[in-house]
Amino acid sequence: MGTLLRLLLFALALYLIVSGLRRLLPPPAPRGGKREKRQEPLDELMVQDPQCGRFVPMREALPASLHGRQLYFCSQSCRDLYLRTALREH
Repeated sequence: MGTLLRLLLFALALYLIVSGLRRLLPPPAPRGGKREKRQEPLDELMVQDPQCGRFVPMREALPASLHGRQLYFCSQSCRDLYLRTALREH
């Protein structure tokens, strides 16, 4: 019984030492296989697609002008559908 208790105390001490060292060391660098997410600048202007409601960065949006208004779309299909519907209504 005494040997089992010593083994448990040794395992606990080893665990505490390893976890303490992990906190002191910097986190490991990401491996080459993982792709880092590209972070968008926080000050980039986002525009809303009037067809589907999705927000996209202005630099990625497809612009269109309708009745003197500048509109921005997330995709060509949203732009085409919106313009077809708007032109039928007028």
